[in-house]
Amino acid sequence: MSTRFYHSWSPLAKVGFNLAVAAVAGFLFFFCLKKNYYVFALYEEGVYLLTEFIANSVKNILNLFGYHCYTFGKIITDSYGGGLILDRGCVGRTVLVVFSAFIIATPAEVKRKILYTLAGFVVIILLNILRLIMLILVAQYHPDWFDFTHEYLFKYILYAGVFGLWVLWVRKFRSSSSSF
Repeated sequence: MSTRFYHSWSPLAKVGFNLAVAAVAGFLFFFCLKKNYYVFALYEEGVYLLTEFIANSVKNILNLFGYHCYTFGKIITDSYGGGLILDRGCVGRTVLVVFSAFIIATPAEVKRKILYTLAGFVVIILLNILRLIMLILVAQYHPDWFDFTHEYLFKYILYAGVFGLWVLWVRKFRSSSSSF
């Protein structure tokens, strides 16, 4: 496909095309490549390392502020007997995928997309660490609020942060002469 031809498309057509490319790539990964042992093992190791990094970051930040926390794999506990188990959804995999889809769907140079996606991953992981710290504090000081803050409040604040990153991308960082 000629780049000139792509540039003549309307912005909505470009977004549709980019979403189709992202859907095909996602289909290939989740239904074909993930069946490959080596790809699956790499994926699982990445999820494990991300979980361990987030758990240790939460523990270290809370310890820095005088809370005595410990980690045991994906479990974060405090000295009062409370804590969290970081399930696969708690590390923000879905949020990272949604953010990536937003960036992929927006017409821009591939290099800019990759750099902004990586920078966005760092911001989202930091927001998730902050979310988990707040959940531990809520569990300790207001346990009756835990379910609401876990299921709704902090989750939607995280998604609002992703949407804010996408708006920043659309307004400031994507190039005006975009390609997919």
